[in-house]
Amino acid sequence: MQNAPTKKKSNRGILIGLIALAVIVTGVYAYYQSAPQPQGQTETLSIDIKAVTQNGAVHHIFDPGTITVHRGDHIVLTVTNTDPQDTHGITIPDLALDTGALAPGQSAKLEFNVDTTGTFTMRCSVPGCADDHTQMIGQLIVTQ
Repeated sequence: MQNAPTKKKSNRGILIGLIALAVIVTGVYAYYQSAPQPQGQTETLSIDIKAVTQNGAVHHIFDPGTITVHRGDHIVLTVTNTDPQDTHGITIPDLALDTGALAPGQSAKLEFNVDTTGTFTMRCSVPGCADDHTQMIGQLIVTQ
């Protein structure tokens, strides 16, 4: 019968330890839930793919050629192919984004979140779309 009080003390110690652990875990969880979180915003942007004539030669460009967004934001990017003759599109390989082929006058919307800062290259996603296909380059810049 002398083992009974020792067993009760042992069970009480385990119970107190479990309660203390639960209080600590709950406190840590509450702290991280109430800590200020960076609030991303939605940035709505558009890019036109254009055919422009310079010095008698047709060049295909992204307008604008560079877009800047903020890390943590949700981006809604509308891409419109305004070239009246050729099919084009935009791909940003490092972010796994691609509009696919856009016929003249067609638009596509890319929605994504940016979690990494840096400069990402945009290219035409339609190989051989025009003679200057390899020069169709733009930039997506993600800042803090």
